[in-house]
Amino acid sequence: MNASPRTDRRQPLVSCCATLSFTDEDLLLGSKPHNRPLFVLGFVQEQKVNRMLIDGGSVVNIMPRTTMKKLGITSEDLSRSRLTIQGFDQGTQRAIGMTRLDLTVGELKASTLFHIIDARTSYNLLLGKPWLHENGVVSSTLHQCFKYIKNEKIVKVDAEMKPFTEAESYFADAKLYLDPDNMQEVLFPLVKKFTIKLRP
Repeated sequence: MNASPRTDRRQPLVSCCATLSFTDEDLLLGSKPHNRPLFVLGFVQEQKVNRMLIDGGSVVNIMPRTTMKKLGITSEDLSRSRLTIQGFDQGTQRAIGMTRLDLTVGELKASTLFHIIDARTSYNLLLGKPWLHENGVVSSTLHQCFKYIKNEKIVKVDAEMKPFTEAESYFADAKLYLDPDNMQEVLFPLVKKFTIKLRP
């Protein structure tokens, strides 16, 4: 009597999905210490935009009013937004509107909803959790890059190496892009500014 065929459960399962991870080979700055945010270069409605800040701590995508004007977007083009945004200083402000635009970063293209704010920022766009999650993006400020999966292959996009011009050196973040010889002068003062006091 012939035994019916059975599947050997000891055989390893082959995964059909790629795994996103970061290694030392992904370190854009090598072993150099840094506190840089993650700025990337991209296009909005086919117009080049630099200093797009990837911020996994933000629950919305943000566009400053200055960027809106540079892109030729008017107040009449905006939809109404009831969103109130809270900044690092705990101050709040009402978004002046919202708009959905075609955004391209590297080979990643997506229709992205932005809330417009009237504030002075070091970034031209802020890409928060909505953009990250909708596109399956995993970012690393340490490695200065982000990754996502397209057609079962891992795609990597590196950060901008020089997002600030000399004329924009007044931004606090610009000091983090000094030459390596001056980097320690920036790192240590930044650390000293933040102290924690424990009450007895």
